[in-house]
Order: sequence, then C-alpha cells, then structure tokens
Amino acid sequence: MKSEWTYRPLGELVSFASGGTPSKKRDDYWGGTIPWISAKTLKTENIDTSDLFITEEGLKAGSKIAPKGSILLLTRGSGLFNGIPIARVEKDVAFNQDIKCLDSYGEVENEFIFYWLLSQKDYLMAKVGVTGIGAGKFDLDFLQKLMIPIPSEQERKSIVGFASSISEKIRCNAKVNDNLQQQAMALYAEMFLNSSNNDVTSGTLSDIAVITMGQSP
Repeated sequence: MKSEWTYRPLGELVSFASGGTPSKKRDDYWGGTIPWISAKTLKTENIDTSDLFITEEGLKAGSKIAPKGSILLLTRGSGLFNGIPIARVEKDVAFNQDIKCLDSYGEVENEFIFYWLLSQKDYLMAKVGVTGIGAGKFDLDFLQKLMIPIPSEQERKSIVGFASSISEKIRCNAKVNDNLQQQAMALYAEMFLNSSNNDVTSGTLSDIAVITMGQSP
C-alpha cells in the first residue's frame, strides 16, 4: 500500500557529479570518440551520443564521464524555463558543467529514480531559480533535499516495468512519425518542386492569399 512507503532525501540515495568543458582553444581535446553532452543535446529521455565529441585528453583536462545507467539532469541554463531536461545514459558519455550526473548508491535503482524525477517535472519547473545573468538554476542543496517515496522492491519493479513500456511505445511512435514526415516531405517535393506538368504555373503567395499581421495588446 502507498501509505506504507517510506520517504528519503534524494541526496541519501544518489551521488551528484558535476561535469566540465575542456578548453575550446585546444584542438587535441576535441574531435575524439567520447560523446560530450550539453544543454543543446540533452533533449531526449535516452542519451548515447552528441553532436560534439572529446578525446581522452579532453576528458582528463576538463570533463567527467556519466556511466551507462546513470541519470543526467540540467541544473543551469535558460532551457530550464521551457522544461526540465532529464535523461537516462545508455552509453558512457561526458557532460558539461551545467549538468549533474545522478548515480544510485545501490539502495534504490537508477531507473526508479529516473521515472520519479520525470513525474516531478511540474513541481521542479515551479522551483527553478534565476542566476545573476538571468539563466535558470537549481541549487544542489535543494536537489539533495528532495523527498522521494520508496516502495518495496517488488513495487518498484512493477512501476519501472509499466513506465518503461509506455516510454518505449512513445519512442516507437516518434520514429513512425519521423518516417511519415520524411515521406511527406519527399512527396511534396515531387508534387510541387519536381513536377514536369506543363499546366503548372507559379506565382507569389500574395497572388492567391491575403497576408495579415497580428498585434499584441
């Protein structure tokens, strides 16, 4: 029963690690094989790659590894005003200083903590602070003191199993939608751009439509 669940501070269940950014002036730090995650690439619930990669030298000089199975949480940046980026790490990645890596001490599974954090997005949004330059932020002390419910191990497995199946369905649907969009764009290009029909004429949008500007009170 839910009434029998215990509650613990998040800081007692996971470690919090900060990342970093190797010097951009050193070419030997960049272009390697280690994915480097920033707010720009922390956009999905599952992370295993990035648009930027660092070398082993870059890792030693200014970043850290988030191990497979851990959790990445954006804790500083303007992106926090639009949502709370949270992701599971599916392959070892490096990450920057605006992100925290949460990794379970072993008492409670990372997956359960991950889905609990997802369930708290609205609450976390309401608690976003502001830095001196106007970016969003979470204080480490606030995150460590978040009280998380701890069901029995069997209940946790049931919750994670159900949440995982829903997440996987969402991922599959997203792939289908992406595929359909690509097909649609190819079809539109064939219909409107590559048409050899002599009956087709072209003109400007203003020839066939009235364009009206809106106003803000």
